[in-house]
Amino acid sequence: MSQQGACCPEGSLPALAFDYEPKGIQFEIAPTDKKKTPLQVYVVGASETDTCWNGPVLVMCSDIFGPFSGMHRKLADEFVSRLGGVAILPDPWEGTGGICPQYNNEDNKPHQIGFNMFTLKVFKAMVWDGKSTLRKYPWETSGRLLFTEQLIPFLQSKGINKFAMMGFCYGCWMIMKACNDPGIVEHVTCGIHFHPSTEMVERSVFGRDCIVLCETCAKPQMIHATKHESDNWKPNGAAHNALQKNEKVSDVEFSLAPFSQSHGFMTRADMTRKEDQDALKEGVDKAVAFLKKHNV
Repeated sequence: MSQQGACCPEGSLPALAFDYEPKGIQFEIAPTDKKKTPLQVYVVGASETDTCWNGPVLVMCSDIFGPFSGMHRKLADEFVSRLGGVAILPDPWEGTGGICPQYNNEDNKPHQIGFNMFTLKVFKAMVWDGKSTLRKYPWETSGRLLFTEQLIPFLQSKGINKFAMMGFCYGCWMIMKACNDPGIVEHVTCGIHFHPSTEMVERSVFGRDCIVLCETCAKPQMIHATKHESDNWKPNGAAHNALQKNEKVSDVEFSLAPFSQSHGFMTRADMTRKEDQDALKEGVDKAVAFLKKHNV
């Protein structure tokens, strides 16, 4: 299950209720000579036309279905309501919807890995289409340029030079690559990873050792895994041990979501279930505490 990418509640987290409409705005950051496609973003806490943004800023990297699917925007709004500042969701898939485009805009439908039709469609997308799709977006010519050519210059134009990063599934791989990239990591305050697919992307798609990323990255890192990630990415696994030994990582937190939760639960949880509401609240609370320490 750790090879599959996956894909919040009324009361304690009211901004994540199913009848919720996103509070932010969606716009494009212009292409450049090196990054030829415009970058679509969702922003809450600031406007495209504001001359100066007030931080802290949280850059959220989506799962394989893209930032406009699932509960990504609801989570962005929730973090801004809890912490203030600005949250921005860039689209790494250049408007294609990611690995399974039919889910790109299905905001309020709960889809987790399990014994269901969603999993069958995800498995088909991964086995027949997934690796070839992901290989179209190598870090060196896609992810890196998203940051260095578009996102970071745009944030700097708003007076922002530092930001935290949060990822879900595929987005966690982007955090690890960014925290290993000298041109990007100087702008990063910390990384927060929910049900990471870093191993799947780095090893299975690009044929590289994902633990090396943990040995060489910088900045504080928080990882909140599920039962579906490999032992390497669970508490006391190889990734945890490598980060603890890494002197450039000043703070490391690893935790495991309740056993009832599947890979993808943070963005695709079934909010009709109390156990899912509680698990998602736990994840949000952990991230808020970590951001209060490192992204001020």
